[in-house]
Amino acid sequence: MRILTRYILKEISSHSLLGLLVFTFVIFVRQLGNLLELVVRHNIPLQEMATLFLLPIPSILILTIPMAVLVGTLIGLSRMAADGEVIAARASGIGLDCFVRPVMYLAATGWAVTLWMSLFVAPQSMRKMNRMEAGLTASQVPYEIQPRIFIERFPNLLLYLEDVTGSRSSWRGVFIADLTHRNAVKVTLAESGVLVNEPARNRFVLHLEQGTTHEYDPQRPEEYSIAAFTNTEIPIEVDQGNAERGRTTPPYLSLTQLWRHIHEPQERQPALVELHYRFALPVAAIVLALVGIPLGISTRKGGKPVGLMLSILLVFVYYILMAFGLSFAKQGRVSPLLGLWLANFLFAVAGVLMLSNLGHVRTRLLFLQDAIDDRVKRWQEWRARRSRPKPVSALPEPAKVGGRFLQILDIYVLRSWVFYFAMLLVAFTGVYLIFDFFQVLGDIVRNQVPGRVVVDYYRFLLPQVVYLMLPLSILVATLVNFGLLTKTNQVIAIKSAGISLYRLSVPVLSITALLSVGMFLFADGVLPEMNQRQNGLRNQIKGKPAQTFYRPDHQWIFGTSSRIYNYTFFDSDQNLFANLSVFEFDPITFRMTRRLQASRAFWEASIHGWILENGWARDLDADRVTNNMPFSIATFKELTEEPSYFKKEVKPSEQMSTLELRSYIADLRQSGFDVVRLSVQFYRKFSYPLIAFVVTLIGIPFSFTMGGKGALTGIALSIGIAIVYWSTSSLFEAMGNLSQLPPAMAAWSPDVLFGLAGTYLLLRIKT
Repeated sequence: MRILTRYILKEISSHSLLGLLVFTFVIFVRQLGNLLELVVRHNIPLQEMATLFLLPIPSILILTIPMAVLVGTLIGLSRMAADGEVIAARASGIGLDCFVRPVMYLAATGWAVTLWMSLFVAPQSMRKMNRMEAGLTASQVPYEIQPRIFIERFPNLLLYLEDVTGSRSSWRGVFIADLTHRNAVKVTLAESGVLVNEPARNRFVLHLEQGTTHEYDPQRPEEYSIAAFTNTEIPIEVDQGNAERGRTTPPYLSLTQLWRHIHEPQERQPALVELHYRFALPVAAIVLALVGIPLGISTRKGGKPVGLMLSILLVFVYYILMAFGLSFAKQGRVSPLLGLWLANFLFAVAGVLMLSNLGHVRTRLLFLQDAIDDRVKRWQEWRARRSRPKPVSALPEPAKVGGRFLQILDIYVLRSWVFYFAMLLVAFTGVYLIFDFFQVLGDIVRNQVPGRVVVDYYRFLLPQVVYLMLPLSILVATLVNFGLLTKTNQVIAIKSAGISLYRLSVPVLSITALLSVGMFLFADGVLPEMNQRQNGLRNQIKGKPAQTFYRPDHQWIFGTSSRIYNYTFFDSDQNLFANLSVFEFDPITFRMTRRLQASRAFWEASIHGWILENGWARDLDADRVTNNMPFSIATFKELTEEPSYFKKEVKPSEQMSTLELRSYIADLRQSGFDVVRLSVQFYRKFSYPLIAFVVTLIGIPFSFTMGGKGALTGIALSIGIAIVYWSTSSLFEAMGNLSQLPPAMAAWSPDVLFGLAGTYLLLRIKT
């Protein structure tokens, strides 16, 4: 291998590896929280834990390897073209094939690895992940059952527990409603219970002690059955239907199974689409590289930033074409051959044509860049003339060397930092939006969603994505900016002028502190409404019914006293119940003391109470009925809950401001709902914006100590720090969600720990 070939291969490979790391991390971080929650819930061995984290990687690499090949090609060749290395090589008589050959080596390697992942590794890892999740389902149950909330995860069964003790399998104050017959709910109450796992039979058995079972037939309301028991058992089945169904879908099937399905008439179309998809997507590594070579060589201005922007644009175009083809092929509108291979064919033809007309491509690209530069200069001149109008006779004023707060050095540092920050924010946001669009495009085509709805959806989604990508962009921009200052010896020159590194860091620390405050205000004032709008539009794209904020169909709710309400329907506009049941019980013995049943109940404002119609009331003492009162119309003063109490808003935490979320949590906690996760999210509304400042504290000392190795080292280091930070943050959040840490500690601990570490490292550097 020639020296030039090795040099070019090294240049593009280093950028490809960094691109692969960045893109994989941006996608994988969305699954990190769920994986860490699984780890926290179980005593998983280290080897099994590593397997759990590695299993999602192959499916992600199928998408990110072609992207990384394109990024490496464009950034590497663009940097060489901007530095004049391409001109020097061509002037020495070196042909275009010397640039094509190393790029195609990398592209062929990427194609081979992606093909191996697509055909064998990814389906196998998905099947294994499915089996592991199914196996962990049973062991998750005790950890998901929390006291004083309604648990509706079991088929035809509802649980409510006063307390959970021991290893989360011993219960006290048990309320169980058997919903097999919706019109005749069978209710069991017990003082205590123990949950026993029977994995061989794929079920749990609940052993109850000292309780009663209440049954009645709505066709014969005069009859009421109470069965007292000292000990009884209730089997609880574990539903694994989703896991079994998932194993038979095409993405989970091996090549042999796919080939077998192709010869079955009912399974032929989806199996054929999946087979073409597995072969077509890896070819993206080659066709994207073909397009990237002429564009990278022809880019003489901008260097790496231009290469990065072109990469995002080309990836977006390619995956749009691929997603449209995949969606049309699944619907049978086009053949799988045409739908899945059209994007590869178009990009391959475009790449070959541009390579054969490289001079024309270079001229067009330079003309475009010159036109953009000319427009930018004109805009800057117009802005300068407008901001500082001067009389013709006025003498020129001496240039200011800095304001009271911002000196020339501050402006110099901030200018380069803001440039890298903006470029990275656009790149990370673009990658996120590309993959989101790839995921919803099939729904857009299937449901024939108008283009206006899609544009509005991404218009309202964009603020949330920018908010999520801000901390990562700040971290990478800080490491790259100060790393380049260190590598070019500018830091040494600044220190020799008597300016400390602390003073040099002040402008970046100040702007990130302002960004933290801005992120909080933005998340509290702007994002809730934006998230509501984009969530409604996403439901429309997915073909789901319009989401309402009130849940009149939530049939179980805990009252202000020892009372549980159950109803078939609640009209929040007319304050009207249908088929209302009220269970009153002794909070000490957890025995039912009264049960009310009414076919209809409505709120009467004049008496400030509920009026029940066509029902009965039974007073109970242990296993006998002490009083039975049928009624056609009645009112009960003890039912003090007003209609507003039953109008519980069901809104995700990201769709509420901090004050709204705090009030929402207090309201739900009183009604017997699980508020642990909401409490963690409440504190994270304050802690997450502070990440912008904390990652700057961490990035500055690392950039001064490691920055001498260049921008690539800074980017790699920033991704390493981001992985550690987000993993730690997700781990603490998972522990908070599972009540293993107080919500405030779960939300604030990562900021405190990394903030202290950053402060310590900053104080340790030689200023």
